[in-house]
Amino acid sequence: MASKFKVIIAGASGATGKLVLNRLLNTDDVEKITAIGRRKLEIDNPKLEQRIVNFDELPDDLCAEHDVAICTLGAPRTKYGKEMFIKVEQTYVLAFAERCKKSGVKQFHMLSGHGADATSRFLYYQIKGEADTKIADMGFERAIIYRPAVLLVERSDSRFYESVVRSMFSAFD
Repeated sequence: MASKFKVIIAGASGATGKLVLNRLLNTDDVEKITAIGRRKLEIDNPKLEQRIVNFDELPDDLCAEHDVAICTLGAPRTKYGKEMFIKVEQTYVLAFAERCKKSGVKQFHMLSGHGADATSRFLYYQIKGEADTKIADMGFERAIIYRPAVLLVERSDSRFYESVVRSMFSAFD
């Protein structure tokens, strides 16, 4: 029998993170999931451990005894402003990845964005691209960076571009 994975996820309270967490909770190959975040999730499952953290001061042992890390952290600039966008999308993502690497996490999966490019003149693409490059260079056995063009998930806030794309794709349902 193959060994089961222990997964740590940052960003499980967001739209994409919720979907990822739900999938993990229903996957037999996952033994344990640690969800880290600023607030408790309204989920009760024996596989799930929740840790409330301050992303400005992540504990050094946060990722100990985990095989896989998943990062879906995000903060829309239009909602939170430039400084918080950079802090969440880059500073917090990299701090999480660094803790994972130091703790021996073998796989790091990260949600980025289509067009991410560290040399871009556009802040969104630049910040995402810089984070992607740094994660890829950290030396994980496997670093997987997902760059979707658009996320078709249910959100509590309104995002014009996503609503347009969602309406276009609804014709195919």
